[in-house]
Amino acid sequence: MTTRRVFGAVLVFVAAGLAVAATFLAAYSVQADLAGRTLRFEATSWDIVEDDFRGALQLAPIEFAEPAVGAALVMALSAALAFWQPAARVGTLLGAGVLVGAAWSAVGTLQGTVKRLAGLEVPVPLDVQQGDGVTLLIVAAGVAVVSAVLHQELPRAVRREGAAGGAVIHQIDDEADNTETPPYGFPVIVEPKSD
Repeated sequence: MTTRRVFGAVLVFVAAGLAVAATFLAAYSVQADLAGRTLRFEATSWDIVEDDFRGALQLAPIEFAEPAVGAALVMALSAALAFWQPAARVGTLLGAGVLVGAAWSAVGTLQGTVKRLAGLEVPVPLDVQQGDGVTLLIVAAGVAVVSAVLHQELPRAVRREGAAGGAVIHQIDDEADNTETPPYGFPVIVEPKSD
């Protein structure tokens, strides 16, 4: 296993940890100042943390926790299993894709909430802010894509042959034992040429 692939595997675990951490941070918040009092709504991707509006705005959490945690588990398990079964590396690509989808969906849901609140006729302006949870989810998705690509590194022989674009020639030294069996085939006895 190359250093690049090991670095990719480490980044996979970092991305998985960031994705899980993002689900516990505030996804977004809504704030309004009314008669000298500040009303606030805040939610993580799991639950509502604070709702001073008492449900009047019909706000809900942005639900990206389940796909983010699921993607993190798939990525982490794939990275761990890839040390014994290289085909498991495909799971890191799958998890990164799910994480990117979850981040895309969270941002879209947040933008939809902003548009819906802008369309409401309320006497005070509502300030909607993206929370650290959505920001961290976007960062985790970016790290996941980079780590999954690094983790998919091709073996050296495949890279060398592909880069050359032609036949690979192996040269055997003259001092080598000529009775040795080559790695692919049967023993060949090479007699020196006489001039």
